[in-house]
Amino acid sequence: MTLFGTLAQICRTALFGLGRELAAWKPSGARATFGAEAMLSVALSVALANALHLSDTWWAAISGFAVMQTSFAGSVQRAAHRIMGTVIGAALGTLAGPWIGDRPWLFVPALGVIGAVTVYRANGSKAAYAWILGGVTALMVTYEAHKFATVRATAIFAALRVAEVAVGTLACLLVASVFHFGPKWYRKNRTSLAASVARAAGDSGVPSAAILTPPLESARSTRMLLCLQAALSITILASLTYVLHLPGFAQAMVTAIAVLIVPPGLAIDSTRQPVMEKMVQRVAGCLLAGAIGVALLPLMQGQAVLCMLALSIGVWAGCHVQTGREGASYVGRQFTIAFIMVFVQDHHWSADPLPALMRLSGILTGIVVLAAVMLVTSRLYIPPVPQDASR
Repeated sequence: MTLFGTLAQICRTALFGLGRELAAWKPSGARATFGAEAMLSVALSVALANALHLSDTWWAAISGFAVMQTSFAGSVQRAAHRIMGTVIGAALGTLAGPWIGDRPWLFVPALGVIGAVTVYRANGSKAAYAWILGGVTALMVTYEAHKFATVRATAIFAALRVAEVAVGTLACLLVASVFHFGPKWYRKNRTSLAASVARAAGDSGVPSAAILTPPLESARSTRMLLCLQAALSITILASLTYVLHLPGFAQAMVTAIAVLIVPPGLAIDSTRQPVMEKMVQRVAGCLLAGAIGVALLPLMQGQAVLCMLALSIGVWAGCHVQTGREGASYVGRQFTIAFIMVFVQDHHWSADPLPALMRLSGILTGIVVLAAVMLVTSRLYIPPVPQDASR
């Protein structure tokens, strides 16, 4: 009963927070600018991916959004971590996947181990985003390898994955550079008085990823519990997908890992609430984006201009909620990612909602499996590691 009461409270908080954000629709200049940057980054990512005939355009679009931060330095750092993690994860998956893909007794536990190491290292690391991208990419490539059955086909898939991420990341950096250096150039060519006014007005009040305090090392026992939950969740998802060929494994896997990354310094008995909050807000954002997106797809009829317009509006709206302070920030972020999944198909514009629904179903599957694992392990006690043993 306590668990259900906590869940109900989290749902109410997310719902009311989203309502307050939508009611206070007028954004500040900084929030509007961030939304415009993300919107242009996604649009440029899609255009470049289509021009290069990449197979999974939506991965490029998501990269274009996910890398964008409220500061230029933050975007550059996130871009470096995303590229580094993706390249390392793709290489690991290419080397390991073809050799264990036809051995489920080895393949499934190996995926669980990768997920466990990812969550353990990401929690408490200054390079958490690199660990997440590395683990997610390694899982994805390793899983696909068991279907390709050859090193060459796996390497091609991994290379395309890296290319899609690189295109989206490059698009983000190009847009962020224009917004960062453009105003500087403009102010440089103004009078000193106008420049002073511009600098004074530039204080946005929106937190920047570049000035946030670096994460501290989390308690080892807390990280071990989250690591165990990740291992069990990924193992179950991999087993179900291997046997039943469930769609959307990539999204289920990403979900199981992403929501287990918690703020640093939490005690082992304090992790359930933030993880549950992320789960609820992820589901809320995805369901809202799925409902709106699937309803709009038939109206767009696969027309590139209309689809791009709807996509841009959805990205801007999601960024508005994400940068708010009413407790629904993660709803906005997940709404934007899911909205991109709906509108950006593999390599062309389409009114077919089936690919998007399959991806969204993977997210929901990941949430259900992780919730079940958390319920089973919620009472598990992991003793703290002595200080000397951690050296």
